[in-house]
Amino acid sequence: MDNREDNNLEDIENEENKEESAEIAEGDMDIEPTQTMMEAQYFAPEDEEAEPEKLRFSEILFEWVEIFSSALLTVILLFTFVFRMVTVEGPSMQETLHEKDNLIISHLFYTPKQNDIVVIQVPNSSFPVPIIKRVIATEGQTVDFDFDNWIVSVDGEPLEEPYVNYIAGESMRSDSILLDSLPIVVEPGKIFVMGDNRNHSMDSRDSRVGQVDVRNVVGRVLVRVFPFNKFGPVKPDES
Repeated sequence: MDNREDNNLEDIENEENKEESAEIAEGDMDIEPTQTMMEAQYFAPEDEEAEPEKLRFSEILFEWVEIFSSALLTVILLFTFVFRMVTVEGPSMQETLHEKDNLIISHLFYTPKQNDIVVIQVPNSSFPVPIIKRVIATEGQTVDFDFDNWIVSVDGEPLEEPYVNYIAGESMRSDSILLDSLPIVVEPGKIFVMGDNRNHSMDSRDSRVGQVDVRNVVGRVLVRVFPFNKFGPVKPDES
């Protein structure tokens, strides 16, 4: 009889415990989330995704800065040791080159050759800026002129010069050259130069320029960069 009553008491206690557990569980389900819990649930994942995006943007920006810096340094080195930019002044090379044309020149491993267009620094106070001329002859070659017919001969062969700005009804200027001094032999280490606009050019025909020491050649003209509609290599044989 006592055992039966004890068992009934235990069953009643177990039922009560189950009801309390159910109530606690239901109470847990009814708990409202706090602000901290909401932030942890909804915002933490987005922050975790945003952080790699920020890092990726920084990496891309750094890469672009690095590329730009490297390119700028390369250009500076090239234009310090290999190339130079010059601007044409005056009409002496028309119609091949015109005033205000911007040119790229180079002197690296360069030896002047006949028909090259070169920039020269004349060691004369009459020429405060470099001049641009065409190489007519190099050392050891012989230069002769027929001024009336605008013919220049090198080593006995008349030059074909489609680039020359001929003036009808006029003779080519002789400047300081005397007829009895012809032909002229170019001295060692020097070049004989002339402008394509022959009657508006101060060049080796003038004693103030004379035969040019190759050490005074600043560089050979390679490319015209301005005006943009004429951008490209400067071809010596074309006007």
